[in-house]
Amino acid sequence: MDIRRLPAMQGLVWFRQAIDLGSKNPRAVFGAALLLIASLYMAALLMALVLAALVGGGAAAGKTPDIGLLMAVALPMTLLVMFLVPILLGGLMHVVREAEAGRPVRARAVFAPLRGEHGRRLAWLGLVQVGMAVGGGLLLMAAAGSGYWRDYMLAMQAMVQGSTPVLPEPQHPGLMFVLQMVFNYFNYGLILLAIPLMLFSGCGVLDALRLALRALLRNVAANLLAGALFIGAMLVATLVVALLVTLLAMLGGALHPVLGALLALLVMLGFAAVVLVVVVGATHLAWRDTFGDAVPPSMATVHVFEA
Repeated sequence: MDIRRLPAMQGLVWFRQAIDLGSKNPRAVFGAALLLIASLYMAALLMALVLAALVGGGAAAGKTPDIGLLMAVALPMTLLVMFLVPILLGGLMHVVREAEAGRPVRARAVFAPLRGEHGRRLAWLGLVQVGMAVGGGLLLMAAAGSGYWRDYMLAMQAMVQGSTPVLPEPQHPGLMFVLQMVFNYFNYGLILLAIPLMLFSGCGVLDALRLALRALLRNVAANLLAGALFIGAMLVATLVVALLVTLLAMLGGALHPVLGALLALLVMLGFAAVVLVVVVGATHLAWRDTFGDAVPPSMATVHVFEA
């Protein structure tokens, strides 16, 4: 599969187009994003309730909670949630793709990958992300120094107990920062680009990861520009949303505390849905321009008069 070399300014194009993706069918696109959030929240809530029931049952019987049993239950449920994330992201990308093409689609199509072979294989990306997280954690531990994480955990324990912690300093803070940025670029980039490669291009897991890695290396400038624009917009938007949430909580709380909390929750859910749509939409655009059948952005179309 060919990987197109894109100009650096294509990152700006992706960012602009991703902001407008939800306008063609906002009910389906943002509804799908809200269904994704609700599904993950319910899965996490179910895990918390099961663990709370195990802890509460042991406490009622006067026994200390069995850590081994808790881990045996928590680990597979955590993996289940992580397997669910790439599948639902693929479903949201499917909704965005259909809406952008002008085809009829509904919000519940976010669950469409669960019924397809390619969609179900997306679950393996969750396991890939677990492995990358472990490898990245070990790399950061080596850069921070052998005693950094031990002192950091002691500081967190002191904070929980109510005392003032003294945070340790890593041995190589500059190197640690660079490693963190590089790791995040490849970690999130590989997973996000592998989803459309598996779902729309029909690639297997290994082929999708290999092509995604080549695309990340080939179009570093465009990807970094899109990421920088998103992070900058995210910081500004987060500040605005925080002020709005505070204002609505105060105004609604003046009438009833529940009303203030509800208004704040609705604003935060809406903001999370917008962020999801922009990220997933930009990834779909990057896949389309890098691997798809569209005319590459660098190939300008010559406009002529036609009789």
